[in-house]
Amino acid sequence: MLQAATTDPEALPPHWVEVAEHPDFGRAARCFAANILAVAESDRTLAAVFKDAGHYVTAMSAAYLDTRGGLTLTLLRQICAATGLLTANRAAALIDFMQHIGVLAPAADNGYRTTPAFQRAWCRHIQAALEPAAMLDPALASVAEALEDPARYQHFLSVQASRLYALASGPDPFPSLRASFLHPLAGCAILHTLALTCTDAAFVPIEGASVPLAELSRRFGVSQPHVRRLLKRAEANRFLLHVGPSRRAFHPEGFPTIRYHYAAHLSEMIECGRLVLAAEEGVPALA
Repeated sequence: MLQAATTDPEALPPHWVEVAEHPDFGRAARCFAANILAVAESDRTLAAVFKDAGHYVTAMSAAYLDTRGGLTLTLLRQICAATGLLTANRAAALIDFMQHIGVLAPAADNGYRTTPAFQRAWCRHIQAALEPAAMLDPALASVAEALEDPARYQHFLSVQASRLYALASGPDPFPSLRASFLHPLAGCAILHTLALTCTDAAFVPIEGASVPLAELSRRFGVSQPHVRRLLKRAEANRFLLHVGPSRRAFHPEGFPTIRYHYAAHLSEMIECGRLVLAAEEGVPALA
């Protein structure tokens, strides 16, 4: 069994801790989970690329390389593998999958481009993630609307991707969370569902809630045995408790890690938004 968590604030980036301590963090975390589920449910392509961390980083890397005019299958495979979130062989398989579902299309220069439909969908995804970030920093409210401008969308995506690659190059503070929820198929979506189902409006864990395997299986397109294994692994890593038939609750030892996981997501959206605004205003961004 992996270590359940690293929740010592001294070991985490200060801006993650700052976000986690914000009085509106709980509301923003729940909004983030709800928005990501909503955009996935509204777009089958996004639902497919949100399957796990490997699918996500492949799609984001394709979007990023396309904005820089260098989207080749070789470079995409290399940059995905360099994140450490997936192997080069799995990256190659996921690139084939991205072509199959309409994320990638051949270009006249023998390279590839992301399709206009995917670009619009990815922009909506970023906008959905910026909404809860703006709850914590209202100055970011204008950033989401500005992304309708292709140049600003490309700028934001470049900042976001660069920061993700930098984070991925460092040590993972929560390896057991990655193993429990980020790598298994549909694990990210199941974590968002649990975050909404097993907490109250302030993002405080409740004693237990109904989380039927059949419903998770149907909703996210994976088998019931797969969902069962995922939940069992999360229980073994002390993220979940099985408190009754089809009922789960967050484990008190593991939930602080989950809070910091959502704080990290929101912090990155805030930092990206601030950097984009600072660049547009021609002033240095605060670290």
